[in-house]
Amino acid sequence: MSEELGRVRQLWHLLEPVHAVLYYAPEAFEEAAALGYGVDERWPSYFAWRAAPLGAVGADRVGETFYSFSPRMVGAYVPAVWSVASPDAVLDGRVRAVDRTYQALLGDGIAAPDTAEAAALLRRVAEAADTADRPLA
Repeated sequence: MSEELGRVRQLWHLLEPVHAVLYYAPEAFEEAAALGYGVDERWPSYFAWRAAPLGAVGADRVGETFYSFSPRMVGAYVPAVWSVASPDAVLDGRVRAVDRTYQALLGDGIAAPDTAEAAALLRRVAEAADTADRPLA
C-alpha cells in the first residue's frame, strides 16, 4: 500500500465515526420521527439522510450512487422516502440531528476553543476537497 493510501485510510478511520453518528444516534432517530419517518427500522431514515443531498432522485440513482446495496432493497425505500419529507427538510433535520448529537456527546466542550478550531480546520479541508464525480464526498 502506498504511503498516501495509508494516510487516506488512517484519515477515514479517524473521521468515519464523526460522520456515522447520523445513522446510529438516538437524536437522529428522534429527528427522523419528527420528519415523519418510521423508526422501527433504520432504512427509511438512512436512505433519506444519505440521499437528500442528491435531491428527490429515484431508486436507480440512489442504487448507482450507494453501489453496495441491492437495487431491490433500495427500491423498497426510494423514492417513497420523498413522500414523507422533501430533501430540503431532510437536510435541515440532518443538521439538527448532528448538532443535537454532538451537544449531547460534548456538553460544554462543544463551545471550547479547541473544538471551534478543529471544526474550522475540518471545514477548510472539506471545502478544499475535489468532489467532482464523487457524489458521496
